[in-house]
Amino acid sequence: MIRTLIIEDDFRVAEINSAYVSKDPDFEVIGLAHSAATGYQMVIEQKPDLVLLDLYLPDEHGLELFARLQQLPRGSKPDVFVITAARDSQSLKDAIQLGAATYIVKPFNGHELIERLRTYKAAHKRLNTAGEVSQSEVDATVALMRGSKLSDLPKSGTSNPTTNSIINCLKESTGAMSASEIADALRISRATAQRYLAQMADRKAVILELQYGTAGRPINKYRLAK
Repeated sequence: MIRTLIIEDDFRVAEINSAYVSKDPDFEVIGLAHSAATGYQMVIEQKPDLVLLDLYLPDEHGLELFARLQQLPRGSKPDVFVITAARDSQSLKDAIQLGAATYIVKPFNGHELIERLRTYKAAHKRLNTAGEVSQSEVDATVALMRGSKLSDLPKSGTSNPTTNSIINCLKESTGAMSASEIADALRISRATAQRYLAQMADRKAVILELQYGTAGRPINKYRLAK
């Protein structure tokens, strides 16, 4: 569940945005704040994953609040969607430098917010998946956080020879296999095996399992989905 806080001085707009967020069952609106002071306090107390932030607040400019949120301890900083009527390039530049996940200009179509939430959810899922990430996963996650649509991301077809080789390797295995084990069996690099396995996991063609040993980090193991 992605816990979401809306900081918006217009009561009606806040309710509308809350309704859009609530359309997705994977998001939970944990509160509405109509001032920077209230919003900051709610972030401290409730630790949301995501904040929808207006810039024109009655007691403080939203970017100043954003900067204060960035000073919170690691792990306590929420991601921020800037939703504002500000169209000047300086506001956009400042928001990007502060690390805004997206910047939506009012007035906007509700479907635009829904699409941004959907791509953010995909990025959030990737970032909260345990284990190492491949370069392809890094690129896809960054693209999603920058607002790319899921349909815009490159996909590998199941007819790819390397994909088919991995499938056959997993079929012949008596249990789940790591990327290193598959790489050795197919005589390909571990990075290549990891990249294909990550793409296959995204399509739910394989299932990722964590295997814990006596010491050290867990090992990613993969098996074919039923």
